[in-house]
Amino acid sequence: MNLNDLYWFLGVYLVVYLFYLFFSVLKRKKLDVNKVPVELKLLIKKYRLDMSKINYRGIMNRIALVSSFDIAFVATFIFKFIESVFWAIVVGAIMIVPVILITFNFIGLYYTKKGCVVNGNKKN
Repeated sequence: MNLNDLYWFLGVYLVVYLFYLFFSVLKRKKLDVNKVPVELKLLIKKYRLDMSKINYRGIMNRIALVSSFDIAFVATFIFKFIESVFWAIVVGAIMIVPVILITFNFIGLYYTKKGCVVNGNKKN
């Protein structure tokens, strides 16, 4: 990995994060039950998060940071190692799901350890 790959990663990360920031984090000021983003629904359901104990903008900012990392990581890997467009799409589609699940696990564990779960109990 050389410096150009790092610049590529940082560029993609910054563009995707700014997109998330303007269209997801700053757009909504509080939790609207009818318009909960899919990422947040995943975290609430899997880790039994209590949104009354969590700052909405804070968790959305963390989701934006992690999602930006996921997309930048997969894009950098694909553009570095795969030349065929067909295989880039296939590998990218296969890679993105486990990367998202692993990184969102860190967010869920963070809020679980802070005690922001329903009834104050840790995850089973």
